[in-house]
Amino acid sequence: MAAPVPSVEELLGLAVRHVNAGQGERARALGEHAARLHPPHPAVLQLLATLDLQQGAAESACVRAEASLALRPDHPPTLRLLADAWFQRSLAHHDDGQLDAAADALRVVLRLAPERAEAEVNLGIVLQESGRVDEAMSAYGRAYRQREDTFGRIAHALSAANVGRLWLRLDDLRAALRAAV
Repeated sequence: MAAPVPSVEELLGLAVRHVNAGQGERARALGEHAARLHPPHPAVLQLLATLDLQQGAAESACVRAEASLALRPDHPPTLRLLADAWFQRSLAHHDDGQLDAAADALRVVLRLAPERAEAEVNLGIVLQESGRVDEAMSAYGRAYRQREDTFGRIAHALSAANVGRLWLRLDDLRAALRAAV
């Protein structure tokens, strides 16, 4: 007589316990087992996407998170996970000097999570490095209006890059950021 097939809930529960215990490989094995036994399941896909992202596999995390969202659209934790995966992709593209790809990835992050001020700052940096300072100022302005604590990072980026602008008075820069369209 064959052993009963464990439910997806049992497998996910075990996998989450392993994640919480810092046993990512065991959690992945359980998640992949659950994916084989219970395809397609949005929570299993979300778990595997989370593990992918923890291991630096942002592209795979995006694929799995998008598959999970196809099964349960607008699921807030999965949307945050997908935004995080796209943010990681943007960082990798930026590090590789692929500025247009980095900007595109950051725009996806902002479509998924418009409140992510750090994505706006990074978009500004990428646009500035691309020589598109006016567009960068718009991104910086959106970031500053969302979270004024981004000011230091913005001021540093504007003055540190090869292509930027300089304000002699910080209050003038604050006013320019508030007015940026």
